[in-house]
Amino acid sequence: MKLLTSMCALVALTLLAGLCTSAQAQRWSAEGTGAQGFAPRTVADRRVTLAQAVAIVQRATGGKVLDAKDLGGQYRIKVLTRSGEIRVVYVDAQTGAMRD
Repeated sequence: MKLLTSMCALVALTLLAGLCTSAQAQRWSAEGTGAQGFAPRTVADRRVTLAQAVAIVQRATGGKVLDAKDLGGQYRIKVLTRSGEIRVVYVDAQTGAMRD
């Protein structure tokens, strides 16, 4: 009886694992979008992360970053410069190029 119960539990776990794997494959298919509402390849195509963009702006301005947001293909970074002015700088997520 114990052996039969153990085998049933093993079969049930195997089936459950197969269902989970199938659901994950459908969720992250190349044609679909992820749970967050964006295609996984969009994030993978980026060469500059938000943290890297923040570091780029800090080095370029010598200021303190107040806020940083991911806007898709670019990052919006608000910085307090050494002279006390607040600037908004945009950093391209592909190239790392900055613009005001």
